Amino acid sequence: MYSPELLSPIADFETCLAAVHNGCDAVYVGVPGWNARGRVPDLTRDELQNIIEFCHLRQVRVFFAMNVLVFEQEIRQLSSYLKDLISLGPDAFIIQDPGLGILIKHIAPNQEIHASTQMTLSSLESVQFVEKLGFKRVVLARELNLNEIAHIRKHTEIELEVFVHGALCISYSGQCLTSENFGGRSANRGQCAQSCRLPYDIWVDSVLYPRPAAPYLFSPKDLCALDLVPKLMEIGVHSFKIEGRLKSPEYIAATTRAYREKIDGLSASQSNQQLESLFSRGFFSGWLQGVDHQKLVDGKNSAHQGVLIGKVHKIQNNEVWVKNPAVIPQAGDGCAFVQALHPDLGGRIYHASTAKPNFLILQFARNFPLKKISVGAQLWRNNSPSLEKSIRQSWENTNLQRTVGVQVFLNAQPGHHLSLRLISPTAEVELFDKEKLQKAHNPTHPPWLKDELAKLGSQPFAAQEIKIQLKNQPFLRQKTVRQLRQKALQLLEEKVLKNYPKPAFNPKTYDFHTPNSKHKSEKALLNILLRQPHQLEQISPDLPIDTIFLDYDYGQALEPSLNLIENLGYKTGIATLRIHKSGENKHLKQIIAYNPQAVLVRHWGALSFLQNNMLNASFIADHSFNISNSVSAQWLLNHGIDRILPAWDLNQAQLHDLLKNSPKSRFEVALHQYLPTFHIEHCVFANVLTSASSFPQCKIVCRQHNVEVEDHKGEKHFLQSDAECRNTLFLGKAQSMLRLYDSLRSCGVNRFRIDLLQESAEQAAFKINTYSQAINESISIEEAFKQIGVHEKYGISEGQLFNTTQWQDRKQLKK
Repeated sequence: MYSPELLSPIADFETCLAAVHNGCDAVYVGVPGWNARGRVPDLTRDELQNIIEFCHLRQVRVFFAMNVLVFEQEIRQLSSYLKDLISLGPDAFIIQDPGLGILIKHIAPNQEIHASTQMTLSSLESVQFVEKLGFKRVVLARELNLNEIAHIRKHTEIELEVFVHGALCISYSGQCLTSENFGGRSANRGQCAQSCRLPYDIWVDSVLYPRPAAPYLFSPKDLCALDLVPKLMEIGVHSFKIEGRLKSPEYIAATTRAYREKIDGLSASQSNQQLESLFSRGFFSGWLQGVDHQKLVDGKNSAHQGVLIGKVHKIQNNEVWVKNPAVIPQAGDGCAFVQALHPDLGGRIYHASTAKPNFLILQFARNFPLKKISVGAQLWRNNSPSLEKSIRQSWENTNLQRTVGVQVFLNAQPGHHLSLRLISPTAEVELFDKEKLQKAHNPTHPPWLKDELAKLGSQPFAAQEIKIQLKNQPFLRQKTVRQLRQKALQLLEEKVLKNYPKPAFNPKTYDFHTPNSKHKSEKALLNILLRQPHQLEQISPDLPIDTIFLDYDYGQALEPSLNLIENLGYKTGIATLRIHKSGENKHLKQIIAYNPQAVLVRHWGALSFLQNNMLNASFIADHSFNISNSVSAQWLLNHGIDRILPAWDLNQAQLHDLLKNSPKSRFEVALHQYLPTFHIEHCVFANVLTSASSFPQCKIVCRQHNVEVEDHKGEKHFLQSDAECRNTLFLGKAQSMLRLYDSLRSCGVNRFRIDLLQESAEQAAFKINTYSQAINESISIEEAFKQIGVHEKYGISEGQLFNTTQWQDRKQLKK
């Protein structure tokens, strides 16, 4: 009978105990220094090996999360480290970087690899395209609903992994550059700064829109899909994934147990309220049941809030009265009083009583500021030592720990060696005592024998069946049986681990192709990306422009602009949307119908669809493919891409390293752009400016207003929607690569892009002309940089291009 895999997060050996003893089928753990949870303390090689052996003995698989981008110098030095990691015996690697997957499969062709959710796989076409890389499983984007998951499942044999519980990223994973732009640290390198959990102000048509009680515009509630487990099982999802490598062992234990029981159809041993007490920003089904912009983000909270006990009914005699409480806390539990427009007040309960019918009466410490609490304030339990203590028993109490059943067979007769055979699901051992048995004077069956055989102690095994065959009254010593049992168990452990599949290493080293350093000098040309039809109006002919790409919003006509581009003498281009979902092909079919000379492709799924339906266009892979090393680049170039824009995560040194080892003429670099920070399924326009849960109830409010978002530094950024109602928050301060232009030309780059956003026709023409003059050497680079900066609404920057420092996490030191 089909049973999905339950996949739990771990960070160390204690969280491993918590996950395994509460019923997970597999765990995932970060590769030291190379995973998407940089704040988790790194494990040593020995610690990783201990975890793998512990899990494999209990029939639990172990996945190594290596879900980050890998830069050029790094990938060329990784082979020996990867071989050492593979030799530990992980069941799979979870990866984001295509080049890393290629390298792993070269080193060990039978090593299983899984495509991380960081690859932004959100459609059937995207899944089918990346299958070419050798993935056995894909972790689908969290933004898919049940019907979309079912569609993918129906049309592919690849294993599907779906998140069912834990924190939600507001941005599509792999497409979030907020940490990179706001804090100089990249989420694609495991250094997420949790920018989505910060408060923001929103400006509508240049007027501050008041939201004092709900400033967390981008902080979604936590995912809880317990009630959807039967439906996900019906769809045929292979793996149910729990998020939480930064969470406590108690959280991991309780969450794993809850989903284990749900999958197995057992009665729940704990309530959702207990899960909320351990960690919750409020539970919701995420996107699994479709888009609901009001319920996903309420803006009131961005941190752990726990479970709601109720509202304060009255305060008298230094006691807090709560009517009809949803939860009965205990003395010692931590609570927080939440009041609109006031800071939360927290403390521990000194005494709890339900002596009065329908009321919970609480006492706090004498110095607790009860005078600051108002009637009607919400009371939340956010910590429960007694609950955590009871949960810890699930892995600390040996009677509750997980074991693997073994069959035990003992044969004894005088004149023969005592034999003991142990059979587990994956291994079998048989041992003989060195001495032959004597005949017993007392013919009775030893009363201690069965108990002695059942004593498997702290081993991972438990006696599932014991069969004892005694012939002709053998004389048995308890010590002899005990020693034979202990030796057999040790040998069984060794054999179980020995029988586990081993990697087959390729004796050949990977050939990192380095192209000829000589390159043909070609004229530098600009590619222009326009987002508004009027931005074409004042563009002149005879500029050093190769292609003009149109990235228009829904409803804006493309044909007049395409005709104008042709009349100006430039090549025509159209950009795809940043995300592609199954069935969202209307925009792609429109591109095919207009048949431009080039397509700026932004998603694996769009690339797959267009390649199957469009023969003559050039395909340019945008930054969103996150190409950061030559191995990834070459694979993409070999699979239908004509030019590549490198990942936004590269600084100037890393960019030059990539170009040095790649065909430079097939790369394009953005000289001017507004970097996208969040790219999200959630619509802030609908959430803030309407009460609508989705389109079309929102009445397309995004077309009616100009919206900017102000961050905690007081800097404003542009919010825009696309044809599928997804929002992008563009950095308000434009980024220019002008000061890298000369060095990029020296190494052979000849295509440069200018991205426009909200510019008027005059502003668009000015910027394009200024950059054209710079590359034609009519004005100096410094003069062009200065002129562009003067005309930018919020100034100009060079982002992280010249940042040579590496972010260092304040990891907890191990004791």
